[in-house]
Amino acid sequence: MAGPVTSLELSSASPLERVERLRRLDDAALRRHAVRAASERDGDALWELVEAHLTLHGASGVATSAHTRRAYRRGILDLVALWQDENLLRPSRDAGEHYVQRLRAGDRAPLVEDDAGGRRRGRRVKPGPLAPATVQLKVAAARALYDALAWAGATDADPFRDVRMGRQTTRAEDVQGARSYTDYELIEMLAAGEPQERVIVLLGAHAGLRVSEMLRLRWDEVAADKRELLVRGGKGGKSALVALTPKLAGELAGYRRARLAQAGGDGRVLELRSQYGVFNRVRRLCERAEVTFKGVHALRHSAGTRLYRQTGDLGQVQDHLRHATLDMARRYARSDRRRLRRSLDGWE
Repeated sequence: MAGPVTSLELSSASPLERVERLRRLDDAALRRHAVRAASERDGDALWELVEAHLTLHGASGVATSAHTRRAYRRGILDLVALWQDENLLRPSRDAGEHYVQRLRAGDRAPLVEDDAGGRRRGRRVKPGPLAPATVQLKVAAARALYDALAWAGATDADPFRDVRMGRQTTRAEDVQGARSYTDYELIEMLAAGEPQERVIVLLGAHAGLRVSEMLRLRWDEVAADKRELLVRGGKGGKSALVALTPKLAGELAGYRRARLAQAGGDGRVLELRSQYGVFNRVRRLCERAEVTFKGVHALRHSAGTRLYRQTGDLGQVQDHLRHATLDMARRYARSDRRRLRRSLDGWE
């Protein structure tokens, strides 16, 4: 019978290597393993089960992104923590619906208290209601858990199958506008930033890179003289060339000269090695610059908003941010309220 997964195994092995021992179990052993994990509320063992199911039977399989894996793992651990009174194998009636409403209402005291006690790593848990997109992600993780438990033959319960997310009370375009940095805020952040911090800000706010893409970026993928860089394995596993602004190209060239003067290095652009490290560095930068911290992904939103404001061309926004569809770029048009105000200025 498989033993509990360890943190070392989660971090050092490939997805295929991590699922191998569960794949080798016969039906009865896999069921016993899943039942034990659920009965003991073993979050790591439950995640091991979910990851195996995602890798072997998920839509993306082994190509499931590291970001999705982390988000699902966090969602499963949160569910276990917030469902203290629920039997995971036999949840009560309306348990899924009640969980969604708790997230929407901000009823997450156990997570906040656990975080305050220093027992959680990474980003701090913020009190208050979750954004609709975050609730959807937590529910997706919960559904993945019950898909995996059903695959293992541990339960046929499906408490999240028909849950409703509820209506969004704030328009998506208004949320989008609130989650991007203004030109003035970016200037203040660049003025207060150290070399690596300025590179992070510009990779997000000028090149539109996601955090995971910043962390993977290598110097041999940057052509500052040609003002372009190559993003390998972006969202959906896609690779693409990204145009650089003169300011970002210059900042990268100067930062590279400084890095080459130092000993060591593994070829990656950033010295930071984790999303949490980037998150915390940008948060501290905002504190020094006296700018409201809106997250790291808000830098990417700033790039999309600024490019649309400058060009009015959604196609350019889609191309620069590498969105799969034009509809995904439309949010930047809706968030540009200044165009609407200018249209209304002449009304009598």
